[in-house]
Order: sequence, then C-alpha cells, then structure tokens
Amino acid sequence: MVLPEDPSMELLRDLLSGGGPDEELFRSAHLKLLEEMGGRVYLRGLVEISNICRKNCFYCGLRRDNTSIDRYSMRPMEIMGSLRRGYRQGLRSFLLQSGELLGEEHIEMVAGILRKCSSSMPGARMVLSLGELPEEIYDRLRKAGGHRYLLRIETSSPELYSRFHPDDPLHSHSSRLRALEYLRDSGWQTGTGVLIGLPGQTAADLAADILFMKRMDMDMVGMGPYIESPDTPLLDRADEILPAETRTLLTLRMIALTRLALTGVNIAATTALQTLSGSGLERGLLAGANVVMPNLTPGRYRESYSLYTGKTSVGDTPSEMMDALRDRCLAIGRELILSDPGDPPHYRERRGRGGYPDDNR
Repeated sequence: MVLPEDPSMELLRDLLSGGGPDEELFRSAHLKLLEEMGGRVYLRGLVEISNICRKNCFYCGLRRDNTSIDRYSMRPMEIMGSLRRGYRQGLRSFLLQSGELLGEEHIEMVAGILRKCSSSMPGARMVLSLGELPEEIYDRLRKAGGHRYLLRIETSSPELYSRFHPDDPLHSHSSRLRALEYLRDSGWQTGTGVLIGLPGQTAADLAADILFMKRMDMDMVGMGPYIESPDTPLLDRADEILPAETRTLLTLRMIALTRLALTGVNIAATTALQTLSGSGLERGLLAGANVVMPNLTPGRYRESYSLYTGKTSVGDTPSEMMDALRDRCLAIGRELILSDPGDPPHYRERRGRGGYPDDNR
C-alpha cells in the first residue's frame, strides 16, 4: 500500500474506519520505515519530574482540581541520579516530563538540570514535555541545553478541543498552536501528538490530525489511545468510551498512516498503547513506530504520576528494562539501539531547507 504524497482526507478517513486490510496497512508502514530509517528502535529515558499542573483538562488525572493524588516535585539530585543511571546503561536521549508549571524556581531547576547534562553527559539529547510556556522560557531552556520539545496538540480540531477543556484563556487551542509553531520555528526538534479514541471523536477528526502534523512539518510524533482516569469529568461519559481493542486498532492505524504520510519522523510506541494492549509495544513497532520510552522515574513517584488508569512500566531498574526491551525487539526482528540519540532525518532535512536557526546541534 502506497499513499499519495498528499493523501486526501477521504482516503485517510476510509482507512482509519477499517476500509482496508489492517495487516496490509501495517506491513506497508513497517516496510516504509525499514526503507527510510532501518530497523533501529531508539530509546527515550523518561523521567516524570513533577505531577503538579496548573491546567484542568477534563481527561487528565493530573488536572489541577484532582485532590485524590499525592503531588510531588523531584529534587534536582534525584533527577540527575535517574538520568545518570540511564546514561550509564547507554541511553542517549532523555525526556523530562511534568505537569504544566510556571514560576522561576521550577524553570531554573529545569535549566540547571539541562546545563549539568550538557557538561556531564556528552552526546545526550534532552527532550522536554512541560506544556505551554512563554516564548522566552522556550528560548532560555534551549540555550541551557534542551534539544527536543514535545507539545501534544491533543486534537487539531478547535471544536473537539473545546469539549475536553475548560472555557477559559488558560485552555486555548489557538495558544497551543502558536506555541507549537514557535517551537518549530525557533530551532527545536519539535514533536506533537493527539489522543485517539476520545468520546465523540470521528475518523474524519483523526484524518485531519494526520494532515495537520504533515502540514506543521513535525519531526516527532507521540500519540496514544485515550485511557480513562478516575476523578476526571470525562469519566461521566464512560458509556461513550470505545472498547480497548477498538482504541488499540485506531492507534495502530494512526501510527501506520502517519508513517506513510510523513517522511523521516520519529514515532513513539507510547506507554498508553502498551497499557491498553499487552503486546502494544510489538504491535506499535510493527505498524511503523521506532521509539520506545523506558520509565526511569524512581518507583516511589511513578504511581503518583497518574495520567490514566493502569499505566505500565517494564522492569524495576534500567538494566532490567533494557534487557526486557532488547528481547522484545529482537523477537520481532528489530534492533534496540543504545549510544545513539536517534535524531529524526526529517529535522535535518527541514533545517537544510533554511529559515530555521542553526547552532550546529
């Protein structure tokens, strides 16, 4: 199966609706990945540095008004300890993730971590997923040593976005879009993603999401299935939530079609996909994904980073996680790559077109 260079909304919608053989779709996406980028599987070591968030999104367990979870912020020495353990295991890409926070103390703490990593972890790529921040903060964090930024749009539809967020200036689809555009244009390796299987979401919505990511010239994609979370308003619509396997198949189709529609991008087989399906890692990789994210967060914090119900982790130590992931990748003919941060070819191609800052990163 080969998609046109500019696939139509109608074609994507039909394939997302199951209008073609899934196995052929997944096989085609996997073959394109192998031809473009080889069978390598790259790692991002995930450290969930804080579960405090100023946002109040209706679907998220970290939402500001959820009083049922224990809030935490890791200390800098704990964060650096987690990163260095992963670095010693051979990881060269790390994702610092938190709820959305402002405030000088938090921003300077992150900047300090980035500076330490720049001086003590040569060759590492630091990925941030900290939400919408002022442009000057993005610049400050990039100068401190940040390389990649993941800001999920959640949905490209302003109307659908408005159903799952409070109606206030803090939850603005247009503001999120402007932040994503700024990240892309200011030199970051930039990623986005969407939630798949939200109540009321259609195949046309998801098709528009793929075209949005293509039009936005993204370098990385991190998208996963919606998984319900207790103590969130969206749980009131539990009767509209699709069965787990339906959400899994939709996610796999999105991975495959994104791989076919975009060129040279990194696509993650997300933790949410692995949570919803026991074989989600393998299925995601065979549908065109090439990134996995072992969780390096200390165990005492993991349960409190409760984005959704049933979040999984593999192993208890970096060594155990690497062994388990290596075995699972080898079982499907893929090679887990250490000591390489896996820069997406699309980023190099995009920079080569000109118009973006070049600081030799």
